[in-house]
Amino acid sequence: MRINFSHAFLITVILSFTCTASFAASPRIIANDDAHVGEQVILAVDNSGIPANGSVEWSVSPTTGQNPDRISLRSGGRECAFTPLDTHPIKVTASFVNRDGDVISSTETLITPKEFMINVAVVVERPLTLWDSSSRSNYALSPDVLMAGTPIRIRASLSPAFKGQHSFKWEGDAATALMSQDNDDIYIRRGAVGESEITVTAYNSSGVKLGSGESRVNITLPVSTYDNSATEREAWQTWQRAVALWESRNYAEAVELATRASALSPRDSEISEGLRAVNTNYSRYTRAQKLRDDAESFTNRELYDDALKSLRAAQVIWPIDSGAEEIREAEQRVNELRLRQQEANWLRDTASAYDNENMYEDALEYYAKSIAVMSSDAVKDRMDRIRNRLSLIADADKYAGEGNTLEREGKLQEALNHYAASVQSNPDATLRQHIEELQNVISRRERQANALYREGQDLQRRNQNQEALRRYMESVNVWDNENASQRVRQLSRSVRLAPDTVIRGPEDFGIGTRIDAQKMVNEADELYSQGNLAGAVALYRKALTIAPTNEMRNWVAKLDAQLKENEAVDAANRQIAQANALYKAGKVKEALDLYRESLKTHRNAEIEEFIRRQGN
Repeated sequence: MRINFSHAFLITVILSFTCTASFAASPRIIANDDAHVGEQVILAVDNSGIPANGSVEWSVSPTTGQNPDRISLRSGGRECAFTPLDTHPIKVTASFVNRDGDVISSTETLITPKEFMINVAVVVERPLTLWDSSSRSNYALSPDVLMAGTPIRIRASLSPAFKGQHSFKWEGDAATALMSQDNDDIYIRRGAVGESEITVTAYNSSGVKLGSGESRVNITLPVSTYDNSATEREAWQTWQRAVALWESRNYAEAVELATRASALSPRDSEISEGLRAVNTNYSRYTRAQKLRDDAESFTNRELYDDALKSLRAAQVIWPIDSGAEEIREAEQRVNELRLRQQEANWLRDTASAYDNENMYEDALEYYAKSIAVMSSDAVKDRMDRIRNRLSLIADADKYAGEGNTLEREGKLQEALNHYAASVQSNPDATLRQHIEELQNVISRRERQANALYREGQDLQRRNQNQEALRRYMESVNVWDNENASQRVRQLSRSVRLAPDTVIRGPEDFGIGTRIDAQKMVNEADELYSQGNLAGAVALYRKALTIAPTNEMRNWVAKLDAQLKENEAVDAANRQIAQANALYKAGKVKEALDLYRESLKTHRNAEIEEFIRRQGN
């Protein structure tokens, strides 16, 4: 038996068979499996090819690569085993010789080892979760959503499975930090969103390279998005604790927690509205508590009438379980001679408290009870005025509601007329201010419409009829007027605008009502929830020009900063990708220069560390 390395190595095995006849059958070499670099290959000859009283000679010779490692014979020479060290072809010859040493037959085969395929995959033990503010619950993201700035587990496996011990060597691009390695797993981290390029090479226990592989890990979730979600979750949980405290009558602590929840998520309308309700109720509670303290002081000074008045007002503002009993005890202190008169006064005082809180129906009920005890022209006059007031308020509410509907339909002049009728029935400072704002909007729209109409006339005189038609249509769109409408009808007979022509409206000139602004905010909120940050900011800005508030101004400033941050990260990632390509191509100096340029665009701790290591 002979095994060849480089020039020739010979191993011979004498088999104890008895046969004198010549053997002409061709032997056949059988491999146990596909040959792979770094893993033992076992070759065998079938029994039919072995002559009696003969021997087998094996010859193993690499064509251009290294000598195979650990050559051995098995099964009395019927098998030959060795470990390839590279992917170059290996020539293997099996020859059968008789007892006299004559070769009676031989065969050969060419073994071409392959490298193992390395599969690289992200190991997600638990998907990331974000807070859904609409359903008030957590929801799990897709397992392929990875977050910047956190350890990410990467696992490598050999295909087919390696039968011995192996190890992996990992490398990453400049923007990716390689953290700790655990057997076949490694942990990476990338400070910003983008693609991480990961390369891995496998070796057997003798240091023979088994194969290599690479993967691109796409990190898509910024830390800021996760942090904002956590803040919204904390805000809602804080609000729920505030509600529980309020229900257990720990009012001061509830107000404090509700304020904190609103500060965490100022754009959560449910929390904001809840905070306003809590503050309103807490104000009523403190007012009622102050009245009860006053009642105690009046009682100590034997001013029973004043004490009873304070207690009744307190019970109207903020009823308590013991309130009725406290009032009854105060009543008993009043002189029996003045009982009837005092009873009327009590009822009147209660009615007055309801009256002061604008609770007119309850006030009428208690005024009527007061009169039933003791007639009073003054009380009757007050009841007549309340009934008249209720009638006027009903009329005012009707006109105001109709005006609001007309305003939402864009019928501003008709809305203005209804608002004026509402104020005439029931003077309201807030509605008066809205009327002034609406009058200002109408005046500005009329002026802008006239300016556009004049521009259209000037363009038409210069035979720029398409632009003239556009200005006339914009004039009508801003504020309907007959002159512009007539010009539109005339020019439309001979001029056609392109289908994509943009006809500006009032909002494009910063003219609109608070309702217009709210519609834009609602549309912007929808775009923001869909991830269209640029489109949302454009609409928020339009709403801000119409109805400027500090809250909206701060929100737009925050989104502008986020847009700039996103643009900087994208620009830096493009520079890093270009630098990665240069570095892989061996152009280290050019790559380092471009890495440094990316730091000017957006700071990246991993890039800074990579440049520092290159300096060493």
